[in-house]
Amino acid sequence: DISVAALKSADEVFITSTAGGIMPVTMIDGAPVADGKVGAITERLMRLYWQKHEDPAWSSAVRYG
Repeated sequence: DISVAALKSADEVFITSTAGGIMPVTMIDGAPVADGKVGAITERLMRLYWQKHEDPAWSSAVRYG
């Protein structure tokens, strides 16, 4: 587990999921994380995630129904 205090004092915070990719967290309890902007590492991870997501070598379609 990560404490709320640790998150509030972090330089960057993001959450991730298989469906949503990398999602920046810029506010916690109404207070900004660091400067309240998406950090450079999070931006890079977001970009790389979606590049891989769109590359057929790294993903495959899931057919529903």
